[in-house]
Amino acid sequence: MLHDTELLQYVYKTTDMGCKGIQSVLDRARSENLKSALMQQQREYAKLRDEARSILESRQEKPKGVSPVSKLSADMMTSLKMMTGRTDSKIAEMTIQGNQIGITKTVKHLNDYRGSDETVKGLTKRLLETEEANAKQLQSFL
Repeated sequence: MLHDTELLQYVYKTTDMGCKGIQSVLDRARSENLKSALMQQQREYAKLRDEARSILESRQEKPKGVSPVSKLSADMMTSLKMMTGRTDSKIAEMTIQGNQIGITKTVKHLNDYRGSDETVKGLTKRLLETEEANAKQLQSFL
């Protein structure tokens, strides 16, 4: 059972990871179209992250982003996966996989949410819609 602050922290952390994950593959993309799509997705994650941060801070809560250990682990995994091929298709595949994980976790968190704050719920639903749209957008690069 999740409450408002826990769900907001989840949104903040997930969007922070989305921004950092995209940044880790952005310079490896070859196609300008893929780079443009990734930058647009990164901007949307940053916007959602900023909204979550603002709401958390208004409630005297400190936003908790991705831990340095998690970031390092994700960076190492990206580097390992890129060793098998530095193609735009591989970048799209990896990013879609990240989105799919996010979609599953976000749906689970929404189902576990027991709060009544429509702002928190609405922000989380926007995150879910963003993750779904991002995965769909990148399918053309596979």
